[in-house]
Amino acid sequence: LLSRLDNLSQVLVWSESEVVDAQQPCSIDIIELPRVNLSFRAKRVEKIDGSVEHRLYSNDNDGLYISTSTNARDLVEKLLGSIDHFIVLQNEDNDLFVLIPGCALPRRLHVDGSHLSVQVLLDRRNQEWINNMGEIRCYLYPVHSSKSFLITPSLASSMYLMVMYFITGAYQEVYKMVESCVSEDLTSEELQIFNQLEFLGNDNHPDAHACRLKLSAVTVGLGESAMKCPWSVYEEM
Repeated sequence: LLSRLDNLSQVLVWSESEVVDAQQPCSIDIIELPRVNLSFRAKRVEKIDGSVEHRLYSNDNDGLYISTSTNARDLVEKLLGSIDHFIVLQNEDNDLFVLIPGCALPRRLHVDGSHLSVQVLLDRRNQEWINNMGEIRCYLYPVHSSKSFLITPSLASSMYLMVMYFITGAYQEVYKMVESCVSEDLTSEELQIFNQLEFLGNDNHPDAHACRLKLSAVTVGLGESAMKCPWSVYEEM
């Protein structure tokens, strides 16, 4: 599960139990993922029906814990399609949240020219990309109460999700998100996400052309310095 957030070599598992030898069982009390600036604490929760549940609560998002519900995961998988580097969090009211690490540079796997791959490659060791992220290195998307779409709380989170949809070939989702991914002034974090669109210019699917043309249309009034689309409108048409 945690390998969806980072490589397991970057995951630290701590126990408060006194361990004498390697074969001795112990509790898992704290889990840290330093590269993505996340940590979780274990908590034993007694439910109303008397049953006991062991949960991993986020130390970075108050009241949220890792959901173990298969229904919640199935729901989020339908919303995200082929995007699979995420975990589902929930609160006591059963509100769902999707946590996606943003410090992994996403690229589409390049294959021969016979077909276009929608497989995602995640470069988790790109230090320049990580440095541009700042202290918060994950995006938290609340699932709308209708359970039909994700809420994007920031421009960077919107742009990252749009790029991920583009890489995985979910063009209808890209098209719907374009207008929420526009700004006259981009931070270094937002700019590096926008620049990934340059590497999707070889996608000749008709819907990909439509998405690029819409991006050009909504950014045309921003001037040359902000969000200059790295493709020719003439060639896209």
